[in-house]
Amino acid sequence: MYMNKTKRNLIMASAILNIITVTISLVMSIIAVADADFLEKYSEYYYFVGYSTNIVFAVISFAVGLAGSILLLYSIRKKGKYFRRSYGIYVAGFVIIVLCGGWIAWVLLFISAFIPDIIVMNDRADLRREAKEHEKEEILHNREYEEKKRKIEELKRLRDNGTITEEEYKEKLFELL
Repeated sequence: MYMNKTKRNLIMASAILNIITVTISLVMSIIAVADADFLEKYSEYYYFVGYSTNIVFAVISFAVGLAGSILLLYSIRKKGKYFRRSYGIYVAGFVIIVLCGGWIAWVLLFISAFIPDIIVMNDRADLRREAKEHEKEEILHNREYEEKKRKIEELKRLRDNGTITEEEYKEKLFELL
């Protein structure tokens, strides 16, 4: 089973865009604290990225946003093979991005929420391998059945010949079954 590539790519893009957004926001906050006139001069170029003049808030926002992106990327590791097992990590990253991330990352995450998680892909080799395993199990089951049947017939023969008593026959039959 593999994770849906579209969902995985949207989550990955959201995490990467969030990292970029929170980094730009941190840099702009540092610039805003250092030189407020610079930001006013170029304000039309960064209308979709927020910044704060409180540097502590900017650093905390950066750290939390980065943590959310890392959680999202961790949840889709190994091509999403373990996505179902790490669903809680995904939800935590999702919530953190929604609370602390940029709006582009939000949109991508909300779109990915409506895409199915897993696609089951069985190629012919997998199907043949499963059929062979089933066939082997069937053969082993038949062998065990035939072996038990042979032993029961042997016990009946020994009892009928008088080699073993009725009690011994029942005891060995009970052990066998």
